[in-house]
Amino acid sequence: MDKKIRKAGVIGAGVMGATIAAQLANVGIETVLLDIVPPELTGDDKKKGLTEESKAFRNKFGQNGLAGALKSKPASFYIPENAKLISIGNLEDDLDRLKGVDWIIEVVVERLDIKKSVFEKVETVLTPGTFISSNTSGIPAKEMCKGRSKAFHNYFAITHFFNPPRYMKLLEIVAGPDTLPEVVEILAETCEKVVGKGIVYAKDTPNFVANRIGTFSMFSAIKAMMDLGLTVEAVDKLTGPVLGYPKSASFRTADLVGLDTLLHVADNVYEGAPNDEKREIFKVPDFISKMLEKKLLGDKTKQGFYKKSKDSDGKKVILSLDYTTLEHTPQEKVKFASLEAAKNISGTGEKIKSLFYAKDKAGEFTFRTQSEALIYSANRIPEIADDILNIDNAMKWGFARKLGPFEIWDAIGVEKSVSKMKNAGYEIPAWVEEMLSAGKTSFYKQEAGKRYYYDIPAKDYREIPAKPGIILLPSLKEQKKEVAANTGASLIDMGDGAACLEFHAKMNAIGEDIIAMLHKSAEIVSRDFDGLIIANHGENFSVGANLAMVLFAAQEEEWDDLDWSVKALQDALMKLKYLDKPVVAAPAGMALGGGCEVCLAADRVRYAAETYMGLVEVGVGVIPAGGGCKELLIRNTDHLFEVPRGGIYPKQIEMMPFIARAFETIAMAKVATSGPEAVKLGYLRASDKMSVNRDYLMEDAKRTVLAMNMEGYVPPRPMDEIRVPGENTFAMIKLALWTMHESGFITDHDVTVSTKVGYVLCGGNVMADTKVTEQYLLDLEREAFLSLCGDPKTQARMQHMLTTGKPLRN
Repeated sequence: MDKKIRKAGVIGAGVMGATIAAQLANVGIETVLLDIVPPELTGDDKKKGLTEESKAFRNKFGQNGLAGALKSKPASFYIPENAKLISIGNLEDDLDRLKGVDWIIEVVVERLDIKKSVFEKVETVLTPGTFISSNTSGIPAKEMCKGRSKAFHNYFAITHFFNPPRYMKLLEIVAGPDTLPEVVEILAETCEKVVGKGIVYAKDTPNFVANRIGTFSMFSAIKAMMDLGLTVEAVDKLTGPVLGYPKSASFRTADLVGLDTLLHVADNVYEGAPNDEKREIFKVPDFISKMLEKKLLGDKTKQGFYKKSKDSDGKKVILSLDYTTLEHTPQEKVKFASLEAAKNISGTGEKIKSLFYAKDKAGEFTFRTQSEALIYSANRIPEIADDILNIDNAMKWGFARKLGPFEIWDAIGVEKSVSKMKNAGYEIPAWVEEMLSAGKTSFYKQEAGKRYYYDIPAKDYREIPAKPGIILLPSLKEQKKEVAANTGASLIDMGDGAACLEFHAKMNAIGEDIIAMLHKSAEIVSRDFDGLIIANHGENFSVGANLAMVLFAAQEEEWDDLDWSVKALQDALMKLKYLDKPVVAAPAGMALGGGCEVCLAADRVRYAAETYMGLVEVGVGVIPAGGGCKELLIRNTDHLFEVPRGGIYPKQIEMMPFIARAFETIAMAKVATSGPEAVKLGYLRASDKMSVNRDYLMEDAKRTVLAMNMEGYVPPRPMDEIRVPGENTFAMIKLALWTMHESGFITDHDVTVSTKVGYVLCGGNVMADTKVTEQYLLDLEREAFLSLCGDPKTQARMQHMLTTGKPLRN
């Protein structure tokens, strides 16, 4: 079966349906979004003059769903323009439009009778070969298929997206009893490579994989909290980032999801898995039932385990629930010696290990909840999934955790932890005992650049299959492919003549080590390789300059050293820009400040969809000085002076609107919230391409380098005649800043910093239409940067950012 999914239909325009449609549109899949016709006209409908035959009335639910997706925070669309790929309708008037789609996704309310009714309607217009799937979070596929035709059965599967669909990587695929293998294969490939998901193959059991284990972990934590007398906020501190979990931890996540939804998921297991050895834990505690009665459902009712309020001084505070009284009270300070110690330990696995074996109450809670979660996960194979890989991936991708259950078990030491669990009275799954008896003391192992997992039926390790198109730099390093390295970066041979410069400093902040490796990599690649990719597996591509280093140098008045460092970065990026081999940057996550400037210096950028790019230096009281101002000036104005076909060079062009665009972007520290938005802001070119699934980003970047060489790569020529608008335009910028200051929109220091930005973009105090070199502009950048570093207000901004992580307006 050779099928491409180009058009899709989504049935159900609630939050989940609309945001699934948004993600399909983000990746270029034209989507029809349908919902029911509203049961009756509301008072507002009548005021608008609508009748029951009006399209605006009949399509209201679809329109509201699309409008909600456009307003959602975080944003569901990469850019709002993507919404144009979604057309709305209703199931009575527009059902026939589903005849022209390749894939129909049902996203209606979680009731079997309603889903079966929808499928009955859909089958009347189903074109042979159209895939159909349900986004159910727990209703069995076999039940939804009952009464449908053989063709329906063959092309039906469950595709369970996690909320919000744009950001959560997990997609669970569950085949029905008669689903064709090729249908599952094509759905998996499309969802992984086109839609950008991580695929987990789940069994047709209650709540599948992630929600089955995640809900168990939540109720296990609630029971431990009650037994140990812990508070809601204490549990969230113990189940948050210290364990590699999101900041929302346990109860904040429950508020986001909704208590009613959580209880529905728990009830699914209780009713649908009568043989689950831990079935009773899914029964709702009394205080949770009372929360439900009092409508303490979380964010949807503005109060749940937490509640926003104001104190006696009118300051905003977040209260937590005292589950013994069901009253919201001020949060208590959470202080455990083991928690504080764990926070200061490097590495997620080591943090968990420290807490797991700690002797205080925090250690007791961690030991109890982790032991129960690990044993429960082990007992679910092969019931809910065939292997540990699918379970680990489900928990990492579905709940944004850094480690899956079996990776955690390895981190705390399988033998040692099993001994402790046994002493505490826990029953260890037979296959884990068998694995240990055979001398196999971990679930995963690494050998010769390959990773292996313990396969239960085989009773031995199997190699984790290497997916074509996924490059893992640690594996290449183990294969002795590292060409050069220092503490901040490595140059790695990727094969086929391509090298990868990997940043691996803390948060990939650019300091002297990375700058040195930029210079060295350019020399090595020029001599020994055909092209360079700049990429890494870090959470962020680079958060910019090492701010602590800059602040220290400024406070110590080490101006020569600071000048040398900035000049070294400028020279390194100019070397990359004019390298005789193609350079492709492959950012993902944050590419801020200097990280953005690295991308601006590359010939091409192959960016992940979730790339958050911006020149943010003004937030700490300085300006971009690694070529950021220069590059935005060039990118916003170079097209103005291209020689037309007639050969007549334009004599006079008003540059102000284009300079204003660059100025606004830098002075407002605009950060793109997606790769496509970075194109709109001018950080990326329209010719730069996107990889939706970050797993394939490096391979895509490598292919870009190879393609550039196949086309006959010619390096760009240095620009020595850049036109700048000069002092007249600079005067207009200063007038605008004065007006904003007088109106109270910006501070004195904002004016100081923004004036420097305008000065560089206008080319300094020169006449209009003066031609300057790149080095001239770089010198202006560096001079402005250094002068601002000496300003006490800039140093205060830097200190505040380092201390709080937030910008200071002074």
